[in-house]
Amino acid sequence: MKTVLLALMASVLLWSGVSQADISEHNYKAQNGDWTYTYRHREGTWHTELGKKVKDIDVMYRFAELNGTIENRIKFTHNIYKAKFLKLDHRIEYRHFDNKESHWRYRFILSAERKISDSVSLWVKIQPRVSFKNETQFDSRDQFGFKFKYGKLSVSPFVERGGTENYRYKQTVIGTHLKYKI
Repeated sequence: MKTVLLALMASVLLWSGVSQADISEHNYKAQNGDWTYTYRHREGTWHTELGKKVKDIDVMYRFAELNGTIENRIKFTHNIYKAKFLKLDHRIEYRHFDNKESHWRYRFILSAERKISDSVSLWVKIQPRVSFKNETQFDSRDQFGFKFKYGKLSVSPFVERGGTENYRYKQTVIGTHLKYKI
């Protein structure tokens, strides 16, 4: 009964976010052992990433086209803490742009996932970020969704709340994560 109630509450939250969405985003990921390839399309922008797990650090390179701006980014993600359904990672990344200020950015990634059944789970990801530009800037990218697994394939519809300084509301994004393990 608890699981059904939790799923019902999550559905209401997810659908209320969908009705207020400003942007849509779709992510496609293929993973083979320590290697990962990602493609993302978000209204007016896209990027592709290639990465490899090196010991306990995920190293990723991203090439992006962002509304007429080209970005090359290197990301280093490391796990700080992992428990049954809770995980805390941190990431440092260097963002190099062709026509605006390049900078470093640091983020915490707190994620939790709770199984509802063998093939369905609820998940949340809280991501406060700090960009080190001429002025230090804070923003956040927090997501909530469901994950449906079928063998090596998982599909996750989500709602994202984007925030600015002091977690003020910026925008709502709806999207999907599609992942396939080769």
